Amino acid sequence: MEIPSFACICRLDGPGPEVGRVWRSIAGVAMAFWDADLTTRSGAETAADQGGLACFITAGLTVLGALFFGGMVGFDTLEGQLTAGVIGLQALVALIAGFRLKAGKGVFWGSAVAAMLVLEIINKLMNALAFGGLVLNAVFLVMVVQGVRGAWALRRGTGFEDDQVEVFE
Repeated sequence: MEIPSFACICRLDGPGPEVGRVWRSIAGVAMAFWDADLTTRSGAETAADQGGLACFITAGLTVLGALFFGGMVGFDTLEGQLTAGVIGLQALVALIAGFRLKAGKGVFWGSAVAAMLVLEIINKLMNALAFGGLVLNAVFLVMVVQGVRGAWALRRGTGFEDDQVEVFE
């Protein structure tokens, strides 16, 4: 297996089994989050897990946003309470989607989080807000879409390459 250039930064010096161990720790099961292998059950489960992880991170960042922006407006004002409530609802949807995708399900909830991320990206583009948040949302969007694809493949449940194992090889 060829190690991509981004993994070489973290590679241990010298040949040996440590190099393989570091590669597996960087990429999980050697699957890039932007190119999920949905032909195997393991690949579909990993894609759904990564989508769930992206939903959990999105929920956490959304809660931090609710605390920050609700606090800026003031929680004692109507605007602050509405802002915190709406952002809290977004975090709740992302949290539910994370649990559903981690279970290998959650096509609907994952799609809802993907739609929220698309709207958030459009909002950041229109308002010319922070570039870092735009990049993070784009990465999370890719991970959530891959998670939805993995959950959809698991829902379909047939045609995986690793389901057809030969008894005697």
